Amino acid sequence: MNYVPTNFWEWTEPLKPDDRAGLLFALIAATVGVIAIVATTVHHMHRNRLENSLKRELLDRGMTAAEIATVMARPKRGIMCGPKSDKT
Repeated sequence: MNYVPTNFWEWTEPLKPDDRAGLLFALIAATVGVIAIVATTVHHMHRNRLENSLKRELLDRGMTAAEIATVMARPKRGIMCGPKSDKT
C-alpha cells in the first residue's frame, strides 16, 4: 500500500531546499496578487457606490442630468486635513 502525505511539509520532503524556497516564494507571490486584486475590486466598488449616491443626492436637489455630468467631470482633488498653512 502506498503512503499518502497528510500535510504540506511531507509533500515537500523530496524537494531540494532551493526548490522549497522557490515554491514558497511562488505561494507568497500568488497570495499577494490575490489580495491586491480583491482590495482593488473592493476599492472600485466603494468608489462607484459613493459616486452613485452623490448623483442621487444631486438629482434629489433638482439638478439636471447635464449639470450632474458637469459636476462629475470636474477634476477630483484630495481632501485637505487641517487648516491651510502659508509656506512663505
